[in-house]
Amino acid sequence: MNQINNSKKIYHAAIYVRLSKEDGDVATAGKRESNSISNQKDLIKNFLKDKKDIVVVSERVDDGYSGSNFERPAFQMMLEDIKKGIVDCVVVKDLSRFGREYIDAGKYIERLFPALGVRFIAVNDHYDSLEGKSQADEIVIPFKNLINDAYCRDISIKIRSHLEVKRKNGEYIGAFTPYGYQKDSDNKNKLVIDAYAAGIVKEIYRMKLSGMSQTAIANALNKQGVLSPMEYKHSLGIRIQDNFKTHEQAEWSAMSVKRILENEVYTGTLVQGKRTTPNHKVKKLMKKPETDWVRIEKNHEAIVSEREFALVQRLLGIDTRTSPNEEKVYPLSGLVVCGDCGAMMIKRDVPAGGKVCGAGSLQT
Repeated sequence: MNQINNSKKIYHAAIYVRLSKEDGDVATAGKRESNSISNQKDLIKNFLKDKKDIVVVSERVDDGYSGSNFERPAFQMMLEDIKKGIVDCVVVKDLSRFGREYIDAGKYIERLFPALGVRFIAVNDHYDSLEGKSQADEIVIPFKNLINDAYCRDISIKIRSHLEVKRKNGEYIGAFTPYGYQKDSDNKNKLVIDAYAAGIVKEIYRMKLSGMSQTAIANALNKQGVLSPMEYKHSLGIRIQDNFKTHEQAEWSAMSVKRILENEVYTGTLVQGKRTTPNHKVKKLMKKPETDWVRIEKNHEAIVSEREFALVQRLLGIDTRTSPNEEKVYPLSGLVVCGDCGAMMIKRDVPAGGKVCGAGSLQT
């Protein structure tokens, strides 16, 4: 009786396809073609042609997303459709396109989907949950998920090793270049000077060495109409997202100026590998010990001298706050200390914190 009901039921299916950067970078040309988004869709649609009990209601595509976790936008949208009752069938090319994480893939296929009444089909693996699990499926499906997980781990190790070799060879591997540089047109892993932006960087260092604070420098650049690093990249056609942008057009800030003043890349030294992820499953970035950073000196053309950079770092390390309505710091700011408490003395018009010495303040 159940078989009769199942044969009459019409399933509303979501076609799910995925292609990761790892698939494109590591796989052979033949595999890239067989795993392509269009090929996956065509294969699934051809499979569903004679399936009268399945109606396709959506196509979800995660292009450029790893299978090592399920935090993918299109996959999450598909889950929302399932929760709303819009979708009750998921069709994929094979288990590896669904996901390469052994535990979570098993959770969805063996527990969550059955609990929600969702039919799951993996075309090339000849698996359809509606037909019930055979003894072979009980062994083969988990085993294939485990193999996919191991493959993802192996790819991750190879990519990490490949990137580490590039770092040690002085090749720049960042997606976006530091302000003041651009990628060589003949070699995307080589930094070359961007004449206009490099001129702004030099001016920022000059203003700092003349005694201006980061805030004063930022204000001066905004007043002159100089595009901030992000807006400058946008003007070049480079799309970069800034989650901290508060205005329609991002402006220079004390923080953006400080980042430039602290970046050793402007001396010709390339420092990479400061952060990493624990493994291919955890995407949270963690800071590595400085001893593990890859530091290559005289790697590319410098914008500022090492002496200028060192002087600026010294200035950044002392208290050089300016008084209200002032652009330059007082000559002895950050150099004079309180003889009683040892704190750096700054100009202050009123006592602070109820302390007699004003925490090193110089009363007027």
